[in-house]
Amino acid sequence: MSNGWSDEAAEFGAHLRGLNARRLRFASWYLATVLLLLLVVNLALPALRLFTHAEVNFACLVYFAGLGLVVRSPPAMRWPTPTLPLLFGLGAAATAILFSVDLVATVGANPAYSTLVFVACLAPIWPGRLVPLVLVPVHLVYLATVFIGDHSTLFILVMIIGGTAAAALGGLTAVLAYQAERQSFMAAAALRRQKDALAAALARVESLLDERREMVAMVAHDLQSPLAGIRALLQTMSDASSADGRKLEAISRTCAQMHGSIAGLIAAHAAEAGAEPVLETVEVDALFHQAATAAAALAAEKRITVETAGNGCRVRAEPEVVGGMLDNLVSNALKFSPPGSVVRLEAERRAAEVRLLVRDPGPGVPTEEAPLLFRKFARLSAQPTGGEPSSGLGLYIVRTQAERIGARVGFVPNPAGGSIFFIDLPSTVTDAD
Repeated sequence: MSNGWSDEAAEFGAHLRGLNARRLRFASWYLATVLLLLLVVNLALPALRLFTHAEVNFACLVYFAGLGLVVRSPPAMRWPTPTLPLLFGLGAAATAILFSVDLVATVGANPAYSTLVFVACLAPIWPGRLVPLVLVPVHLVYLATVFIGDHSTLFILVMIIGGTAAAALGGLTAVLAYQAERQSFMAAAALRRQKDALAAALARVESLLDERREMVAMVAHDLQSPLAGIRALLQTMSDASSADGRKLEAISRTCAQMHGSIAGLIAAHAAEAGAEPVLETVEVDALFHQAATAAAALAAEKRITVETAGNGCRVRAEPEVVGGMLDNLVSNALKFSPPGSVVRLEAERRAAEVRLLVRDPGPGVPTEEAPLLFRKFARLSAQPTGGEPSSGLGLYIVRTQAERIGARVGFVPNPAGGSIFFIDLPSTVTDAD
């Protein structure tokens, strides 16, 4: 704790040195300019009879002009924190007392003293309790000068009250200014620490997410081969009874779905890892035919017809990625479509794009649930019509794959009932008319 406190004190000291260097450079040159103008007035107006005061004026002018040059120099930035406020404050206080002694016999020194005391208190940010330690002896010297000479009681009373009030108010303002500056600095430092801690926490979270993604990718990759082997074994079992054959078909279909999901997870991981896609010209009719063939078994079981209309379109895409996206969308459409219905795949030209649509006559998506689409593990109120399993990953995988190849995916309600999911892909200039 002590080390932390000393570090903060050192940082605040450096902050005060820089702040006072900027403030006192302006204040010193400002005072030097004012003293120069007073000197010109003293010399230009002999009627004021202030020729002796001109020497004091000139000496103070030289001091503050020199101080204005010194405070911003590199060596001054390495001085102890109280040095710059003391150089300026004591200089301003000395000027105030010299003016008091020099002018009291003619015009009275209270306005000059009060003004310079305020400047001495407010121009720098005085560290800690330093300003009372400086101000008290300075003010005692001022009070001593008031009693020098033969002055009326009223004059002395006015000088004491005015000067004391100015010193007290200036000192209080200086203390408050220091406290406000320190609180502001500490609040900013606390915010910086919180920002650094948050950045470190986010980096840790990102590291953990990277580890999780790598683990998921490795597990998914390791599962691909066993599933492919199970499917191959199932295809060799041709002597099973009719009942067992249907069970084997269901097992094979489940394995195919799992294999597709795992392939999608691997593709999604590749997208998140920033793998560069390899784009080429693809015939949409061929993509639709592959998607319909892959879904034929599930469609036949539910007596669902899959219609395709590629309309001779061609797109720029990665065939395996777009094929996986269509497989997910078609599988999703078959899950939620009633038996005996029609799922339709269509392609529409849209300026420089081709929109691939998958229409289904299912229950549709409630308006309030639409924002949940394409999110990881999203579960909606609609249920598959044949009791098929749903992981909540299909649409998420479609979204990540689309982002990888620069495509867009979306959803709109089907005017005839159900849903329409679409993929927007760049068209090619060689589309058939």
